[in-house]
Amino acid sequence: MFLKQEFLKLKKMNKLNLTLGFLIGLMLFSCSSNETLLAQNKYKGAPKHQQPSIEVLPNSTEYILDKSLEESLSIKLNQKIDELIEQHNVAGITATILIPEKGIWETNRGFISKPNNIIVDSSTVFYWASVTKLITSTIIHQLVIDGSISLDDKLSDWYPDIQNAKKITIEQLLNHTNGIYSFNSDSTFHYSDRNYNPIELLEISKTKENLFKPGEYWSYTNTGYLLLALIIEKIESKTFEQVVKERISDFLHLKTLKAPEDIPTNLALAHNNGTVVSKDSSGPLGAGNVVSNSKDIAVFLSALLTGKIIPAEMVHSMMKDLYPMFDKGQYYGNGIMLYDFEEINNTDNIWIGHSGGTENYKTILMFDIKTKIIMAISINENIPAEAVANKLMEIITE
Repeated sequence: MFLKQEFLKLKKMNKLNLTLGFLIGLMLFSCSSNETLLAQNKYKGAPKHQQPSIEVLPNSTEYILDKSLEESLSIKLNQKIDELIEQHNVAGITATILIPEKGIWETNRGFISKPNNIIVDSSTVFYWASVTKLITSTIIHQLVIDGSISLDDKLSDWYPDIQNAKKITIEQLLNHTNGIYSFNSDSTFHYSDRNYNPIELLEISKTKENLFKPGEYWSYTNTGYLLLALIIEKIESKTFEQVVKERISDFLHLKTLKAPEDIPTNLALAHNNGTVVSKDSSGPLGAGNVVSNSKDIAVFLSALLTGKIIPAEMVHSMMKDLYPMFDKGQYYGNGIMLYDFEEINNTDNIWIGHSGGTENYKTILMFDIKTKIIMAISINENIPAEAVANKLMEIITE
């Protein structure tokens, strides 16, 4: 229980070359229509967070992926992971840390299936749950650069039968201000043992009234990211799995990062007190179906933040509007999260990235703006990944 208490304690202590195509895409990205500006003015929720400076983003030369961290630090990190696994009976974990100019540390430990004694190895993949949303958002922004879509485009261009589709923009799908009901809130889905396909989940959402008018408030919705993935499929005339492979994995030479439609045989299964949970699969398509080891996910974030996938200016613009989330100190932009620790535990740290999880799977992908450390952690059990990341950061910065 210590890690869960630790995380609760943290919460409670609140008191490319510029080609013509790119230029056109960036103008489409940054120039909002009058209607979009009006929608922003209609926002009635709690105050948004200030956009961080673009200077906080890392330099492309800072991460050395073919060099291990110094032995003394690696030993300490390994000891901490061993300690956490023993104290909390962790089923399995994959974790990677990139430290600027110093190198990389990674570990893959525990069980794919504890009851069957199937051990995690270097080929094992873990779910990354809602961390997938950062990848989905990245692909949408690539399509903006291509001129295939605009953030001001309306949902009705693809799904006119969704309530308020003529008013909901692509950007509102990205930042969860669209008001669409999230399918996972439905009790029929939540307590069912069967896996629903994307169209079935979309139908569940369509039977529910929208929560609010587009742009009025913020509410996390997996349906929005399911729609984004389906729109990506329509634009590319390919499956979401194929698009992720071509635009992200193949481009960055990542062997384990995939968005499979079926559950992989090498997936570390969700556990609850040593028992495999039969239904704890992550969200469909762009809402949360990416699997990977932690190294490939960490490399993805380093490439994104250093402008290798989309320009750094566009990454920065993903944080122009940061809406307050459910937990104190957490804010949401266009598929990217900001964690302000001044509000969480009265320290001056800020993380940028994305968390994810189901009842028995927890993940985090983060960049610490002070140290420029990147960390990726996925645990196939109900152990807060943020708390584990915090413990590992303490080892590095002590």
